[in-house]
Amino acid sequence: MNKIEYSIIANLNLPSKSITNTISLLDEGATYPFIARYRKELTGGLNEVQIEKIDILLKYYRELNDRKETILKSIAEQDKLTDELRAKIENCNKKAELEDLYLPYKPKRRTKATIAIEKGLEPVAIAMLSKSFQDNRNEFLSNFIDKENDLNTIEDVIDLAAYIIIEQVKEDADIRNIVRTSGTNKGIIISLKKKNSVNKRNIYENYYEYNEPVKSIPSHRYLAINRGEREKILTLKIEFPTETNLNIVNKKYINNNIFSDDVSKCCKFAMKQIELSVETEIRNELFDRSSEEAINVFRKNLKTLLMQSPAGEVSILGIDPGIRTGSKYALIDQQGNLVKYGTIYTEKGTQEKEKAKKEITELLKENSPEYIAIGNGTYSREIYDFITNITEDNIITSVPVIVNESGASVYSGSQIGRDEFPKLDITIRGAISIARRLQDPLSELVKIDPKSIGVGQYQHDVNQKMLKKALDDTIISCVNKVGVNVNTASWTLLKYVSGFNENIAKKFANFRERNGKFSKREEFKKISYFTNKVFELSAGFLRISDGNDVLDASAIHPESYDIVYRIAKDLKCNVKELLGNSDLTGKIDPKKYTDDKRGLPTVKDIISELEKPGGDPRSKFIPYIPDSQYRSIEDLKIDLIIEGTVTNVTNFGAFIDIGVHQDGLCHISEVSNKYIKNIEDVLHPGDRVKVRIIDLDIKRKRISLSIKQI
Repeated sequence: MNKIEYSIIANLNLPSKSITNTISLLDEGATYPFIARYRKELTGGLNEVQIEKIDILLKYYRELNDRKETILKSIAEQDKLTDELRAKIENCNKKAELEDLYLPYKPKRRTKATIAIEKGLEPVAIAMLSKSFQDNRNEFLSNFIDKENDLNTIEDVIDLAAYIIIEQVKEDADIRNIVRTSGTNKGIIISLKKKNSVNKRNIYENYYEYNEPVKSIPSHRYLAINRGEREKILTLKIEFPTETNLNIVNKKYINNNIFSDDVSKCCKFAMKQIELSVETEIRNELFDRSSEEAINVFRKNLKTLLMQSPAGEVSILGIDPGIRTGSKYALIDQQGNLVKYGTIYTEKGTQEKEKAKKEITELLKENSPEYIAIGNGTYSREIYDFITNITEDNIITSVPVIVNESGASVYSGSQIGRDEFPKLDITIRGAISIARRLQDPLSELVKIDPKSIGVGQYQHDVNQKMLKKALDDTIISCVNKVGVNVNTASWTLLKYVSGFNENIAKKFANFRERNGKFSKREEFKKISYFTNKVFELSAGFLRISDGNDVLDASAIHPESYDIVYRIAKDLKCNVKELLGNSDLTGKIDPKKYTDDKRGLPTVKDIISELEKPGGDPRSKFIPYIPDSQYRSIEDLKIDLIIEGTVTNVTNFGAFIDIGVHQDGLCHISEVSNKYIKNIEDVLHPGDRVKVRIIDLDIKRKRISLSIKQI
C-alpha cells in the first residue's frame, strides 16, 4: 500500500481493501454508479458518495505528489536540499504547507532582500539576529557604508539589511502556519459599507457593519458578503490575533542584543505582509468551503427534483400561460411525441374566451389526456381556473395540475429545443416541455442547465468548476439509478448513462434511428465507439422493454445472466416465470450461486431484481391541486393556513409555492420545534406542506411562512 492510499484511509476511515480496490476501478475508467451497483464485492458495498470522496482525495494527493517532485527537483538543482528538508516535504499532506516549505527556495524576481545580499549586507542581518553580538552597533555598521552602492549612512545600511530579516520571517513555514491556523480558528470576518458606494436595492445593508468568526460563518452569509465586495458595495477583511502571533515571532527572532528594536520593527512589518498573504489563502479556502456547502444544497435539491414522481406513459396536455400573447398549448402522446398544438386567448373579451373554451373542450373530448399540465408562471391560476371550469362543466376526466415551469423557457430557446422542434415557435416548445416534465421529470430536466431550474443557492457566486462537476455527477447518479429505455430515450438523456458521453449518445441515437429499435443488449456492440469497456459500464443501466430477452428489461448486468439461467434451471422453470414471482425467488439460496468474482452482494441484488424487475425507484405520482380561494398575495392574511409545494431549499430556509405567483419563505427557525442543523434533512423540493402565514409585505411582495406554528 502506498502513501496516497494511507492518506485516504486516514481521511475517510474506510477499510483499506475497499479503498485500494476502488482506486483500481477508478483508474480503469469505471464510473461511480457502475462501481456502486456492480462491484460491491471489491468495494465492500461502498456507495456513490463514498466512492466520490475517494476519487476527490485521490486526485488531490496525486497532484500533491506531482508538486512535491517538482519542488524537490528545483531545490536539488539549487544544491540546497538537505535530508531534513526532504523529509518535511515528503511527509507534507497539505498543498498550502508544501508551498510554505518551498517559499524560501522558490525562484523569485529581484527583491530588496536580494539587493541587500548583493551589496554585502548579509553579515549585518546575521549580526542582528545573533545571540552573541557584543560589538559597538555604530562601529560595526559603519564598516558597511559604501557610497558606490548608495549606502551613504548607518541608517542606509540598517534599513536595507532589515529586508533580509523581513524576507526570512515572511518565508518561515512555521510562522506562516501559525498565522494561517490562528486566522482560521480565531480570525474575524469584518464587512463594512464601502465609502461612496450606492446600493439601490439595499440588499447588503445587513453587512454594512458586520463581523463574524471565520470558523463559523455560514456559507450563504460569506457568499453574500463576497458578492457585495465584488459589486463594490462592501469591503471585506479578516482580523487576525496579531499581537499573539507577533509575540511568537518576536520570541523566535529577537535575541535581546543591541539590534532588538530594529529586529522588532522587521517582525512587525513582516507580520503585516504574512497576514495579507495568508488572508488571501484563508479567503480562498473559505470560498471553497462555502461553495462546497452551497453546492451540496444544490445537489440535494436537484436530486429531489430529478427524482420527482413521473406521471408515466400517459397522454398530457401542456399549457404555457400567457396574457397578451395568449396561452400556448401542446398535446403529447404516451411517448412524449407532439400530437397537436395551438394558442388560446382568454383575456380578449367574451368572444375570444368562448372560442378558447370550445377549442380546449373539443381537444379534451377527442384525445382524453390523463393530465393537463399548467405552468406555474404569470397567469397560471387564471388558466387553472379556466381549465377547471371546462373539466367540471363537461364532466371531463383529465386532471389539471400546476407544474413548476422553471427553465422551460431556457429549453425553448436552446439548441436542443431547436433541434427537436425546428419549425415550432419558441413558446410552443415551452408548452411541450411543461407537459413532458410532468410525464417524466428526469428525461426532460436533463435537457436544461441545472442552474436555470431554480433550486440552487448562490449558484452564480460559487466555484463554477466545482459546481459543474457536482451537478453532472448528480444527474449521472439519478439517470443510472432509474435506468434508461434505450428505444425511447433522447441523446440528451443517454449521455448521462454510465460509460457514455455526448459523442457516444448521439451515435447511439443515430444508429437507432437508422436501424430501428434494439431487440437485445448485445446489439449495442454494433455501434462504432461502443467498445467492450463501454458495454461493461453501461449495459446494466440500459433497458429494453419487449425485447428478445426478458432480462434486458432489468437492472441485472449481462455479465451475470448465467446466474439467472442456473437459478431457473435449478427451480425447473424458465426465466420469465421467475420475474416477479416471490414464491419462486423465495426458494433461492444466494450462497449456492456465488463464485470467485460474484459474491453474496451481487447474488442478492440479482434476486431482489428478479422479485421486482425493472422497478422504478421514484415514488408514485400524486397530482397537486391548489386551493382555489387564494390566487394573489392580496388574497392572503396573517395566520392563514394553506398548503404549498417546496420549490427550493437553502441553508437559511425553504421557498414554498402557495399558488399566488410569489413563493413564500419559511426560515429555518420556523421549520420545526426541534433543532435542525441541516434543513435539507427535513424539507426537499416537491414536498407538499401545510404552512401558516406569519408575516406579509404586499408592497415588497414578501411572504413569511411557518411550518412549526401549524
